[in-house]
Amino acid sequence: SAINSVLVSMAAAICVVTLASVMVLTVSYRKHPFLNVLAAVSATGYAFPGVVLAIGVVSFSGALDGFIATVVEDVLGIPSNGVLIGSVALLILAYVTRFQAIGYGALSSGVQRIPPNIMNAGFVLGRGFSGTMISLAPRLLRSSMMAAGLLVFVDVMKELPMTLLLRPFNFDTLSTYVYQFAKDELLEEAALAALAIVIAGLGPVILMNASQKKRGRT
Repeated sequence: SAINSVLVSMAAAICVVTLASVMVLTVSYRKHPFLNVLAAVSATGYAFPGVVLAIGVVSFSGALDGFIATVVEDVLGIPSNGVLIGSVALLILAYVTRFQAIGYGALSSGVQRIPPNIMNAGFVLGRGFSGTMISLAPRLLRSSMMAAGLLVFVDVMKELPMTLLLRPFNFDTLSTYVYQFAKDELLEEAALAALAIVIAGLGPVILMNASQKKRGRT
């Protein structure tokens, strides 16, 4: 359960940070109204309850699986039952949808601290938008990306409703492990996993505080 929690939390954090970085940089420097609306809509997942969002993700994934199965059977002649429903990928998709707002907010605050002419300097040096973004974003937004990733990691570690509804069979995380024993009032059996979740939440906070103190000294 601990290994599963760490793996899905890291995968979700990496996906959220990557997607949020692209969205924030594109919206900040492209200044297109449609992109602004699209980014705002994509960051509203945190406002929905986990159960409601899980049902929406299942509905979307079912339609997508049906489309993929139709294409695979028609083009390749291979029977397919889909790839998302009942897989870990569906769980990570739900986490990304729900916690995208956290990554978007952290990266937005980081971009506001970047001098506005940084991207223009890259254009003058002959780089395109994508090349400038790839070369500069990891260096200029390193602290914001780390903060966003740690926040998403902690939230995914303790997320319960979506995990219960969308997890594959025989796939447990620390939160579902604690729930299974807590609902039967077996608190002693659930104590170690619950303590692990607390430690997982304290670790990123300690790292962020240490990083801020180090930046302040430099």
